[in-house]
Amino acid sequence: MMRILFVAAVDFELNVARAAWAGCPADYLLGGWGGEATRRSLETVFARGVCYDLIVDVGIAGGCPGGPAVGDVVQVTVEQKGDRPGVLLHQPAPCPALDFLPCVTGNTVPALDDRFRLVEYDIETMEGADFFEICLRQGCAFAEIRAVSNVVGEQDHTRWNIPLALQNLQDALSLFKNQLSCT
Repeated sequence: MMRILFVAAVDFELNVARAAWAGCPADYLLGGWGGEATRRSLETVFARGVCYDLIVDVGIAGGCPGGPAVGDVVQVTVEQKGDRPGVLLHQPAPCPALDFLPCVTGNTVPALDDRFRLVEYDIETMEGADFFEICLRQGCAFAEIRAVSNVVGEQDHTRWNIPLALQNLQDALSLFKNQLSCT
């Protein structure tokens, strides 16, 4: 049986993974909000010598105008940090069990600040590039799955559709579980 670790920044994202993966073995890590928190949390896991067949970062994200729409679920296969234009982090191989999701480029921003939107991307995350960096450094198989909850730049959270994004994320994770024949 495949050993999987799900990572998310906040409880409500991790709870979606727990609900979708119910009945199948997995571990869950609350990484914390932002790249540094995610990095520290994963480094603690790796320092314990725990090995996983696949590490999956799940959560919500902002979509760029003309990119994925609110409610869309995507697989991020390229990540970058908005404050490091041109430095791209590529997933070695997209997870075949996620072929039903479109592949996109993510941009990790340290703050909601237009200075960090200097690169081309499809979605905006707060942890993705740090997740990619540590998994690449550790040589782990990994995937990043995000559901779009809002348009990039929309700071009024009442205009975000988090319930739709979370429901669609749960549906995608359930399909992912079925693709892996984990039931």
